[in-house]
Parts: sequence; structure tokens; C-alpha cells
Amino acid sequence: MKWFRFTVLILAGAIIQSSALMETVSLTVQHIKPNILLILLVYFAISCDSYDAIIISFAIGFAADLTGALIGPYFISFGIIGTAIAHIRKLILVKKTGQQAIVIFAAGILIQIPAIILAKIKGSTAETGGFLEIFAVPIYSAILWFLVKWPVTAIGKWLGVGIHRFKLRIDER
Repeated sequence: MKWFRFTVLILAGAIIQSSALMETVSLTVQHIKPNILLILLVYFAISCDSYDAIIISFAIGFAADLTGALIGPYFISFGIIGTAIAHIRKLILVKKTGQQAIVIFAAGILIQIPAIILAKIKGSTAETGGFLEIFAVPIYSAILWFLVKWPVTAIGKWLGVGIHRFKLRIDER
């Protein structure tokens, strides 16, 4: 994993996530937009080895907190769910695009619910999303995965995803 390139990618993803560009692809009056950081989280949790996936999950969670109104809830939610995906993928192969889209949908729900609960415990009045957004954002992100899988996979290869620390591909071990 090339960590400097990964840092640039996550910063770019966070900037795009909070930019006006995402408003152009938003749906309905509630401005439902896909979560790019969620897509990246699932891709890296599935593609990297467990050690790197845990670090990546918490880093993406921190980037998600920077794009939102609160610091903390997404860091914890993204970190825990990303770690769980990284460990579950050892038991269940998630190779097909449809399976990966289902994981994106499930992870989006499992990230958003604890983040809302943590924001309420923190006593924040910042808007964290309603019932519609809990399900609509993961669905939109999962559908978008079918369109962005190839560019994300190419970026992953540019970052060295799938290459073990000793320059062996994970498949070759």
C-alpha cells in the first residue's frame, strides 16, 4: 500500500463528498447523494489485508467526520464496520459486483445508525439524517458502485492494493 497516495485519494474523496459537485447528482428534495467514502471503505476492506484495512477504515471514518458537522461518530462507525468487513471477507468471498453492492448497502445502514445514535448521545443538534437518508444513501451508493467499480479498481492498483508487504500479490501466497 502506498500510503501517501492513499492520503491524497482520501482527501480528494472528502473534498468531492462535501463539494457542490455532489449536489449535481443529488436526488429528490432531500438532496440524497451517494457516499463516496462508503464506496471506498468497502472496496479497501474487501481488497486489502486485514492490518491495512483496519487502518484504512479509521482513516476514511476520520475523513467522513471532516466532511460532516460532527467529529467522532463516523470515525467510530466507519472504523468498526470496516474492520468487521475485513474480517468477514476471510470467511465469505465477495468477488462479484452484485455481492459488493450488497455489502455497500448493508455497511451504509450499519454505519449510519450508530453514527446517529452517537450524535444524539453527544447532544448535538446538527442534522445527521433522517429515516429516508439511512436507507436512500446506501442504495444510491450501491447502485453507483456498478458505474465506478472499474475506476476505483484502477485507483486501487495505482495504490498497490493486493500487493503484500513483500511485493507478492495476495493471490500468490
